[in-house]
Amino acid sequence: MTSSDFERAAQRDRAAVEARLRELLDTRAAHHDRVREALGYALLGAGKRVRPLLCLWTYDVFAPHSEAHARDDVLDAACALECVHTYSLIHDDLPCMDDDDLRRGKPSLHRRFDEATAVLAGDALLSLSFEILAGLERVAAPVAVEAVGILAAAVGTGGLITGQALDLAATDDPRDPDSVARVERIHEFKTARLLAAAREIGALLAEKPSLAATRARVREAGLLAGSAFQIVDDLLDLDGDAKTLGKTPRKDVAHGKLTYPAVAGRAAASAAAEDRVARALACLPEAAGTPLAALIAYVTERRS
Repeated sequence: MTSSDFERAAQRDRAAVEARLRELLDTRAAHHDRVREALGYALLGAGKRVRPLLCLWTYDVFAPHSEAHARDDVLDAACALECVHTYSLIHDDLPCMDDDDLRRGKPSLHRRFDEATAVLAGDALLSLSFEILAGLERVAAPVAVEAVGILAAAVGTGGLITGQALDLAATDDPRDPDSVARVERIHEFKTARLLAAAREIGALLAEKPSLAATRARVREAGLLAGSAFQIVDDLLDLDGDAKTLGKTPRKDVAHGKLTYPAVAGRAAASAAAEDRVARALACLPEAAGTPLAALIAYVTERRS
């Protein structure tokens, strides 16, 4: 797949996600004007949409000839994943967490509105994500329930919550021989498990990879790609600027946070990211030449 083919596919599906997110906010989250405004501010018009694309494109690998209406439910699932991701960013930026003033190239939600509204908006997006998954129209109830379970496991204490708690407690100590293992655990819980869930839900909705071995490969590829994504994030935090990154750079260094380049060095961090991407691609040979494979490869090439 050429870079232009990849960009066209990404632009098409990002536009579809954006349009559907706007519809979902207007139909399911417009009960309070200020909260609806805050949700739109945080959710719409920005973001790489990595998690939605992983969900959609994993589905496409396993159900390449599905009818258009079947993909509509996958689009909704992809939007649910973006709602969860945006919720995590809103809460991550709060003064009681990482206290960041910039997100996606503009003031973070609690700076643009206020802290209480930011908390409510994050809670609303988390709730909305499960409402969307539970209401998938053309999906059998047991499949929808399993999708809800996959997402819940990735964002609860088995995922995001523990990852954030570990991140808040971790500070860089170069004398600690377990630093690399600790940072890898933070990356897995805070980032990789949600990225893996995006792929697993896409495969689940394709209804083809029912064998446990196939599902295990999909999940492992997601964990590896997610780990690489966060390692690259750590590197970009060192070298990027606010305009390119859309968030405040070098905050991890300023706060003494535990990051991969801090404990292993930049060269080792880059090598680790490339190794994980190669292993993720090897997990799913059926994805070769597809937008999904291109997206995974893009992890180590991105600049924001």
